[in-house]
Amino acid sequence: MGRKIHILSEEVVNQIAAGEVVERPASILKELLENAIDAGATQIDVETRSGGISWIKVKDDGCGMSKEDALLCLERHATSKLFSMDDFSRLSTYGFRGEAIPAIASVTKLILATQERDCPTGVIIEVHGGTIIRVEETAGLVGTSVSTSSLFYNLPPRLKFLKSPRTELLHLQRQLIFAALSHPEIGFRYNHSPGGKGGWEKGEGIWQRIISVLGEEWEKELCWIEREDEGFRIYGVVSKPGVGRPSKEDMFFFVNKRPVESKSFYLGVLDAYRNSLMKGLYPLCVLFVEVHPGEIDVNVHPTKKEVRFKREYAFRDFVHKAILGELSTYKPFSSALMEEKGYDRMLPDSSKAETQKSSCMSVEAQMEELFDKQPVFHAKALEDNEQKEKISPYKIVGLFSSLYIAIETAEGIMLIDQHAAHERVLFEKLLLQFESMQKHSQKLITPLLISLSSTESAILSHSLPFFEQLGFEVRPFGLSSFLLESIPSGVKRMDYEQFFREVLAELVETDRQKKTARFYWQRDIALAVCRQAIKSGDPLTREEQEELVKNLFACKLPNTCPHGRPTWIRISFQEIEKRFGRSGPLGCTMKGKLF
Repeated sequence: MGRKIHILSEEVVNQIAAGEVVERPASILKELLENAIDAGATQIDVETRSGGISWIKVKDDGCGMSKEDALLCLERHATSKLFSMDDFSRLSTYGFRGEAIPAIASVTKLILATQERDCPTGVIIEVHGGTIIRVEETAGLVGTSVSTSSLFYNLPPRLKFLKSPRTELLHLQRQLIFAALSHPEIGFRYNHSPGGKGGWEKGEGIWQRIISVLGEEWEKELCWIEREDEGFRIYGVVSKPGVGRPSKEDMFFFVNKRPVESKSFYLGVLDAYRNSLMKGLYPLCVLFVEVHPGEIDVNVHPTKKEVRFKREYAFRDFVHKAILGELSTYKPFSSALMEEKGYDRMLPDSSKAETQKSSCMSVEAQMEELFDKQPVFHAKALEDNEQKEKISPYKIVGLFSSLYIAIETAEGIMLIDQHAAHERVLFEKLLLQFESMQKHSQKLITPLLISLSSTESAILSHSLPFFEQLGFEVRPFGLSSFLLESIPSGVKRMDYEQFFREVLAELVETDRQKKTARFYWQRDIALAVCRQAIKSGDPLTREEQEELVKNLFACKLPNTCPHGRPTWIRISFQEIEKRFGRSGPLGCTMKGKLF
C-alpha cells in the first residue's frame, strides 16, 4: 500500500497559521498595534480603507529593525521576546508569538518599511501571499511602517466570510480603543476611509484618556476604583449604581495592560452590580489589573485575547469586593455628615439576639414577625428641632403623586421613589438577618433522592463541607446519587431539589466558586421585599417620610432598589435656572437660607 501521511508544504502551513491568527482585518490591526507598542513607540498612526479589507497601515516611531531582523521576522516562530519556556512566567510584552507577521503576510500583500535609530539606512520588504517580491535599502525612515492590502486575495472562501466594511470598521475601532485605553502615554491618530479621522494626544493621564475615549458625557457617571490585596491590584473606572448600558461592549478589561477576555473578571463585575443595576443592563467599566506574570497564563488562545488565572475564585472575589466597596461609598451625602446626624445602623445590636432566636424560621414567618412587632417606621420626636435644622443635609418639601418624596438640598431638588426606597431599606435589613442564619438547617419530612452527572457528582463530593456550612445535609447514595435530607433554614422556595441543583450548577459553572451561592438567597429576599414594601398611593406622614429618607441614606447601597431601579433622582438648581431662562452670574445663585 502507498504512503498516506505526508508533510504539508510551507505555504499551506502558513495559511493554516493565518487561520488561527487572522480572523478579520481587526486581527491584523491588533497584532501590528501590539508590535508598535512593544517597539517603544510614542506615536502610532493608523490608516484603513473599506474597513481594513482593502488596506491597513500602521506606522510608529519606535526602535525599528535592522535588515537582518526585518527579514527574520517574516519567518515562522521568530521572535525577540522568548528564549525558553521559563520566559512564559515573566512575560511583560504583547506580541511574543512568532507567527503573526508571517501569518499576515501569507494572506495579504504586505509592505514592511523599517529603520533602526542611529542607523543611516533602512529597508523595505514587499511580500505577496508569503513570497518575498522585493527587498531594497532606503533612508529617511523613522521607526516601522507595515501596510497590508487585499486581505484573503489568495483565499476566496475566507474572503466570503468577512462582514460589510462598516461592520469590520467597528471591530477595527474597538482594537484602537483597547490600545488607547491601555497606553495613555502614547498618541494615536487614525484615518478611516470611509469613517473619518480622529485620535488621542500622547501624555494623557489615565482618567483623561478614559474620558476622551468614552466621551465627556460619561464623566459624571463614572467613579474611580483602586484596591490592592492578595497579590492583585485593580484600578480604573466603573459606572455609578443604577447607571448601565444595554450591551456588554462597554466593559473593557486589561490584565498587565493587555486587553483580555476573562470569565472571572466579567462575573466579578456582574456580582458587584447584581442588586444595583436593572435587569438587561450592564455596567460601563474600564478596569486594569496588575498581577505577577506567573499568576496568569496568557498562552491560552492563538490571538492572546483570553487569560487564565491560577487562582480564579480568589481573583473573582477580589474584583467583586473592590467594586462593591466603591459602590457602597457613592451616596447622596457624605458618611461623615450621616454619622454626625446619629443615624441608626440597619441592624442595631439589640436586634441581633432576636435574629439568632428566629434563625430556624422561614423568611415568610420572619417577615410577618418583623412587620408585626416593628412598625414600618419608628418616628422619633426630636428634642431640638433647631439643632436638626442646622445639621440636616436636606429639607423634606413634601409628597406628591402619592409616590415621590421631594427634598431640597444644597445642590438642588431630589425626588425619592418611596416604594423603591423602602425596598432597599428592607432588603439590607433582612439580608443581614438572613445571612446570619445560613448555617441552620431544617429537616425534610422525606429525603429527596437526586441523581447527578459525573461532573456534578465529583464536584459535590469535594464540596460537601461547604454545603453543610450553608445548611444542606447531603449524603452519598450510590455511585452518582445523593440523598438531600435538610435544607438551609429560611429558604422560601418549595422546589428544594431545583434550588439545590441551581446552587450546585453555580459551582460547576465557576469551577467550585463557592461563595456565589449566596446570590440565590439575595434573589429570594429581593422578591419577598418587593411584596412587603410600601406601594404607590400609600399615605405617609411627614415623620414617616423623614424616617424613610433617613434610613435610605444610611444604607450601604442607597442609590438603587434590589432590582436595580434608581431610588432617587436629582435636579440641580443650575438645570432649574436654565429651564426658567434666567441668565447672568446672579441667576444661578440661590438667595436666602435653605435650612
